[in-house]
Amino acid sequence: MLKNWKSLFVKQEDTDAPDEPEPEETRSNKNLTFPIHAVTEKESTGTTTQHAFKSSNDPALPEVLKAYETGLDSINMPGYDFYEFYKAIESTGNNSEQAYKMAFQMARTMDKTITPGKFLHDAEFYISKINEVHNDYVRQGQQKLHDIQAKKQGEKGKLINEIDAATKRIAQIRSELTQLESEISTKRSLLNRIDEHTLPQEKSIQDKLLANDHAHMVSIEKLNIVKQCIQRFIAE
Repeated sequence: MLKNWKSLFVKQEDTDAPDEPEPEETRSNKNLTFPIHAVTEKESTGTTTQHAFKSSNDPALPEVLKAYETGLDSINMPGYDFYEFYKAIESTGNNSEQAYKMAFQMARTMDKTITPGKFLHDAEFYISKINEVHNDYVRQGQQKLHDIQAKKQGEKGKLINEIDAATKRIAQIRSELTQLESEISTKRSLLNRIDEHTLPQEKSIQDKLLANDHAHMVSIEKLNIVKQCIQRFIAE
């Protein structure tokens, strides 16, 4: 019975002797890296969460959620800490007091130094890293949108100025009327097509920014649920 319960909360490779705790300085300096572009189409369509946001129609959300989860995995510290506890609770889908207490007892069999306070401290570390990556993602996405829009406005401005100059020339040189009217028609067509050329790229970035916000909310909420349940169900 104990072995079966343990398998719900402990990775197979963690069932041996527990790792030495990583120094606090190393933990605080470890950066969260999210390989957004490494997520394949197959991966991005997989089930990444049981949260309500799973039903979102945002096409970029699965990819970004997967990246957040992969990023959290990449900074998982040695030994059994809050992250293993979080994954264990998430795998059961049970946020009851009994589940938390049994999971905490199992964690204590692996590492006698574990306390609710240590778990809460670790939770703040993981949450802070999620926030750092979210903010970086927002800055990068906004910069890309700004660059695209600036380029678009420059092209529009150039074409508009050329149209104005050509229109004035028609009044001055009647003999060039036909040629200039053709030039105006062509450049107006180009002007109207600029939005069509940039719209897919802009939409993709905007979708990913929205997905980033959603993924951030999902991750924070999931982490906070476990944090709050520790505070509610596990006494110091």
